[in-house]
Amino acid sequence: MQQAIPNITPEVKQRLEDQGFKPFKYRPLPEYANPHSLQYWLTNAGLGLVCLVGRHYATSQQSIRIIWSASAVFIPLYAIATNAKLDGLRQNNFYRKTLDDRLELHPLTRRAWERAKQTHKEYQDQLREEIATLEAELRK
Repeated sequence: MQQAIPNITPEVKQRLEDQGFKPFKYRPLPEYANPHSLQYWLTNAGLGLVCLVGRHYATSQQSIRIIWSASAVFIPLYAIATNAKLDGLRQNNFYRKTLDDRLELHPLTRRAWERAKQTHKEYQDQLREEIATLEAELRK
């Protein structure tokens, strides 16, 4: 099967490097954004503390407190939700899934893919037969 995007030739790769392009490299999550690190939880605790202090200051100034209250509630909820979501981060984002990985949980798509492969194979066989008959006629 022909690739959708052909491999880069060494000449093209060298030309791209000369123009300043670099191969893509995954960057790890910074510690303040990684829910499996202590710095993430300390950052969220600091933000929550700032929200509580802001709420107290807004109360003393007889100002609106709903923004500070909502932030104080949503920061820990978001931190917990992020921790739950990122447990499968390696499986979800950091590698390019193969076609079999993508079709693993989609049986309808897999059946359609198998049917398309079979149709393509039949079409290729038909073309080969036609070419063979044409070549046989030319050789006569």
